[in-house]
Amino acid sequence: MQQQTIETYIQAIAIYDAALKFAPNDLKTLKRKGFALEKLSELQLSQQQYTEAIETLKQAIATYDSVFSTYHSDAIDISYHGTIIERLAELYLTNKQYREAFATYQQALTTYETAIQLAPVDFCNHGLKAGALASVADLHCGLSQYTQAVPYYQQAITCYNTSLEIKPLKANEFEKACVLQRWGNCFQQLSRNSQALECYQTALEILRELPPTDRHILSLEEQIQKLSQQS
Repeated sequence: MQQQTIETYIQAIAIYDAALKFAPNDLKTLKRKGFALEKLSELQLSQQQYTEAIETLKQAIATYDSVFSTYHSDAIDISYHGTIIERLAELYLTNKQYREAFATYQQALTTYETAIQLAPVDFCNHGLKAGALASVADLHCGLSQYTQAVPYYQQAITCYNTSLEIKPLKANEFEKACVLQRWGNCFQQLSRNSQALECYQTALEILRELPPTDRHILSLEEQIQKLSQQS
């Protein structure tokens, strides 16, 4: 069934390409092609066709780039474009193409920053940028590059704070707490225990509304206890 769906999207993309030969800047056709490429990439990923999924998503991004270079785009369009670029970075990461992942995350961050410049009081754009910064930090940590990770975690928290100042949302507060915990773990790897403890305590304060038996609460309390015993 999925293979039939893949073939359907491939056929649709071929039709869009044929139409674009006659009207290369047609907005509706470009957007439909981009969307079809996105969906095809998702299906390829579901079948663990990582190389194919990456190449297809790169084509989707290139198609959307054509849209943005031809037509005026608002912050919503641009931030959506950023999420697709970030998805490509995640695909590179899954495929263990770390250099490409880093470069693509930076491209996503630049795109989110463009959206922020257009709509500086849109909390969503700041939250998206925060998430991408945290992903870069996590990637550095995954490669044992803890020193390089620290400034990205710091920037991520700053962006979460900006987003929360504009519009307080529990979901973003929770994400901020999770990033603080991972930042604390990073500090521990660098033997900067006092800073790790501060991160854990701040995260725990944010999550205090959760039940005391929640796994996030229990994990933070355990980490705080261990560090307190070492000091």
